[in-house]
Amino acid sequence: MKKIIGFTVLLISIVTLSACNTNSLKVFSYGDYMNPDLLREFEKEFDIRVQLIPFDSNERALTKMKLEKFDVVIPSDYAIEQLIKEDMIQPIDWSKITNLNKETSFPEELNSLINDLKSDENPIDLLEYMVPYFWGNMGIIYNTDKVTLAELEEHEWDIFAQTSLSAVVYDSSRDGFMMALKHLGYSMNTDVTTELKEAESYLTTVAKKSNIVFLTDEILDDMLTTKYDLVQAYSGDAVYLMDENDKLNFYVPEVGTNVWVDGMVIPKNAEKVDLAHEFINFISSYEMSLANTEYVFYQSPRKDVYNFMITSEDYAHLREAYQVKRNENDEIFRYIPEAKKFTDDAWLKIITN
Repeated sequence: MKKIIGFTVLLISIVTLSACNTNSLKVFSYGDYMNPDLLREFEKEFDIRVQLIPFDSNERALTKMKLEKFDVVIPSDYAIEQLIKEDMIQPIDWSKITNLNKETSFPEELNSLINDLKSDENPIDLLEYMVPYFWGNMGIIYNTDKVTLAELEEHEWDIFAQTSLSAVVYDSSRDGFMMALKHLGYSMNTDVTTELKEAESYLTTVAKKSNIVFLTDEILDDMLTTKYDLVQAYSGDAVYLMDENDKLNFYVPEVGTNVWVDGMVIPKNAEKVDLAHEFINFISSYEMSLANTEYVFYQSPRKDVYNFMITSEDYAHLREAYQVKRNENDEIFRYIPEAKKFTDDAWLKIITN
């Protein structure tokens, strides 16, 4: 009798889950990258369940997209470029995105970044295929009790090679090579073998320093107690940590860095295309964008929300991280398979030797 009841309950559960999946919107995104209240609001308004499926890297997300169906995906710029080239996403119908105007709704720094891509020798129009979700840059979180702004301005990215203070380099081939290439005066999107090998040699020297460690998400817990003096980190992580620890500040090297944008895209095989546009439009409203930024700590691509966050006295102590500074040599990552293979292979040797 117990086995029959158990089987019945299991069967009911499977049927119920199947029914929920039929009447649901599948959103594929980084973990903890969206205010859960927004999902509940959308579910109430549209009487549908939102399945938020997390991923931990763009590369793994792209692999999974080839095996499963999703309605909305939130990858990074270079991954979106790859998705476009592999014909895996469809153009955005901007007539359905009534909460944004793609010509006037974004900050000038973000507009110029996207426009540069359109005029590049390998042109791509990201806004044809994605609606910006969050954006920011890579910089240096530093302990103001141990590191001065003058030191950072003198050494820029090279401070990781110069200092004897405890330091963290972000454990990512892209971001590690970006730091090295910018210090050496090269484009972070270079595919020139001699430049990549020079960057590899530089990073190998940095990695051998006894004070250097390579971390990712552990940074958030470690820097709450100021475990390290210098950390290569994303601006959104800097906002969170500066809000929790008043000893910390954020510096963006003027020699150049990565300015990035993550966007909401709709796969070619999405089953609920109209509802996907509704979701993107809903998330992009002023109210929802503000709530999302305040929850996740990353910067909204909406000009009005962005300006509020960098001018409000309530967030004055976080301004250095919330303000996305774009200097002359800043770049956005491009999809360059050959260079990515070189940096991935080299990075593994650098951090394990």
